[in-house]
Amino acid sequence: MTSYTHATYLDMLTYKRPEGSVAQQQFCDKYLKPVFGQPDAAGNYILVVGPNADIAFMSHHDTVHRSDGRKVVDHSGDFAKATGDDCLGADCTTGIYIMLKMIEAKVPGLYIVHAAEEIGCKGSRYIVDNTPDVVAGIKAAISFDRYGYKSVITHQTGHRTCSTAFAESLADILSLGMEPDDTGMYTDSNEYIDLIPECTNVSVGYFHQHTSREYQDLTFLDLLVTSCLEADWSALMIQRNPADKSPDWSIFDRDFDDWDYPGEDLDLVAVVEHYPEEVAEILKTWGYSADGLWEDIATLQARRFVR
Repeated sequence: MTSYTHATYLDMLTYKRPEGSVAQQQFCDKYLKPVFGQPDAAGNYILVVGPNADIAFMSHHDTVHRSDGRKVVDHSGDFAKATGDDCLGADCTTGIYIMLKMIEAKVPGLYIVHAAEEIGCKGSRYIVDNTPDVVAGIKAAISFDRYGYKSVITHQTGHRTCSTAFAESLADILSLGMEPDDTGMYTDSNEYIDLIPECTNVSVGYFHQHTSREYQDLTFLDLLVTSCLEADWSALMIQRNPADKSPDWSIFDRDFDDWDYPGEDLDLVAVVEHYPEEVAEILKTWGYSADGLWEDIATLQARRFVR
């Protein structure tokens, strides 16, 4: 029987997996196919564990690396990080590792490792558009795809994707001091908001994702895995109605300086890079159009997006 350890996780991190790459396929052949079997037509790996599985656990197997191949991972101390100019790829290798540990422990659920998340959530969109029966009867989608330690995401791109009651109940059963967070971006879980009542992402302990400074807290990873194996998933509160598509614009009524991104003081380029959907929505609510934006960009840079 396979036993997933830190050594397994660190080996998983050595694969640079841009969508469609050889290394991505090698990674899937080694770590996903033996557990999930063959992928669907879009490259998603799907597995049902146990009876009455009504919670979907999610991650994705592509990374943002620009080149294909392998890299060296530094794991001195309690942290893992990449060497050189490569990002670590903990987004979303960490999520896959957590799910493999849960499958190994036979935690009931629907497990999906998506393809092509980093290039537009194409794998999850394929399921929604072509095989929605895959998630029939699923009450909650929990994606292990969020930086930091504290977040249970309640909103993505201006829309509520899970109820506060659900977010609080999830934080309670994980018992790691997490709390509802309305600053979500756009990920696979967002694709399911018309089909699944509660859709969220949870923090998995990585920081500076998509950059050469990315690192993973291995101690937190172990704590989260233990929590996921011991959690009472039946205690989750399901309240959101997927038919309610009303945007919650109040989440954009804040200064950019208040945004909780784990890095240095962000300039305009970094804000746009890390929060593209949020920036687009805020600009729209402020009355900016594509034609008028370029003439005002210098002013916006000088103001550093502070209202």
